Amino acid sequence: MSDPVDEQSVPDQLPDSLVKELDTLGSAELRVVHEYVEQRLTESQQPIEEQILEDAEGEVLSIEDRGIYTLVRKRPPSQGDSERETRLVSLYQVTRERHPDGEETLHWSFLGDVHDTNSE
Repeated sequence: MSDPVDEQSVPDQLPDSLVKELDTLGSAELRVVHEYVEQRLTESQQPIEEQILEDAEGEVLSIEDRGIYTLVRKRPPSQGDSERETRLVSLYQVTRERHPDGEETLHWSFLGDVHDTNSE
């Protein structure tokens, strides 16, 4: 069954005073409002570093935010006690992925395994 809020038109989901004010704006002003809304949405998001730490399986060794994507070095979840497995490090490119329903999740792209030269 669908959510009743989803069935409402966008203006019906906003306060009447806001809709009336937006209806008075021209194209240039609406672009500024759009930029402001995008900025507010970005500011209200949980930092990607926190999301990565919550979602990652295995030990995260480093997180390097590169703006449009983030590089993550992590050890895979332990599958044994061998020395080789503990030195193996996987490299991932992580991005935020927006779904059609508006939900955002992390998208992990495996870039490859490297051997950790820093033994503990």
